[in-house]
Amino acid sequence: MKKAVHVYAVNGKSNSGDFFLGPATKWKFENIIGDDVAWTNYDMRKVTTEKDIEFFNTFDYLILGGGGLLLPDTNPNSVSCWQWAIREELIEKIKPDIYVLSIGYNLFYGQTVCMPNRNSNQEIPQRLEIFKGNMETLINQSKHFTMRHNGDCEELKKLVSENVHDKINFEFCPVLEYVKEKHHPSFKNDKIYHTFELKDDRINRRYHKKTQVKFYTQLLEYAYSLIRDGEKIAVMSHDGSHSFAYFLQQNGVPFAFLDNSVANEQKIINNYSVVKKLYCMAGHSQMTAHALGLDYFSLIAHDKLEYFLKDVGNYTPDNFYYVNSDEEFSIV
Repeated sequence: MKKAVHVYAVNGKSNSGDFFLGPATKWKFENIIGDDVAWTNYDMRKVTTEKDIEFFNTFDYLILGGGGLLLPDTNPNSVSCWQWAIREELIEKIKPDIYVLSIGYNLFYGQTVCMPNRNSNQEIPQRLEIFKGNMETLINQSKHFTMRHNGDCEELKKLVSENVHDKINFEFCPVLEYVKEKHHPSFKNDKIYHTFELKDDRINRRYHKKTQVKFYTQLLEYAYSLIRDGEKIAVMSHDGSHSFAYFLQQNGVPFAFLDNSVANEQKIINNYSVVKKLYCMAGHSQMTAHALGLDYFSLIAHDKLEYFLKDVGNYTPDNFYYVNSDEEFSIV
């Protein structure tokens, strides 16, 4: 049996997307090589040292991903300027085959790789060359390098040399395929709740032309209209986000709360089983809804939601709303 070390956000269990990435990426890799693998996890958010390289070199494969790893303000560092803090020269010393599986270019609107502080747009210009050299080395060193959206591929190509462009390929996030393969065949949808999932992190990056309160007020009016039509409301949280639930509570709106930050596959899938329609700001929740065949509507506050809709052929006006649009929230 071959041995593989999986480099990813090991401690992301309170986030259902990150939680699913563990088993989904392992499943995806085993499908690629057609073999069972003995797995060891490695937390990518620690600074990688020479000793870690020696550890990696005891394996047959190093698997990196999935997840939105190309982001400067989660695990901010000046070593790589993205989430895996590994020096360029250490990447060159990795001996096992490297498979980079469906990583995401996760920068927000107006954000660059030169902005390591999530609460500030202050740039450190020298970070760009660090990031560029680090990514080019990883791409050249990898046997397999894919990104989870076509849009992500194009964004990365803007920053790295043209001579590595043909090595950057699109491949759906393994969570999409894993949920579709493992859970969709037995999934039963009771279609009870119009369900809202809003993200609490990086409010300054998600809202520009309107405030969070203004957007929530628009959603509140829509929720009232649903209730008048006899519909039931729920709030879903895949990562502990509660602000929209509190907002509805303050305004006397009855709702169910679906907590997906439970690190339990079946409990998470069971929460989706009561969703009639999902209004979603979270990328992995959108993917999961699609994989399960649910009706979903994208609240686009990050390019990745738009990219996904385009990749699956659902980029039509009745399937999304740009949160930063000047137009009032509406569903065609």
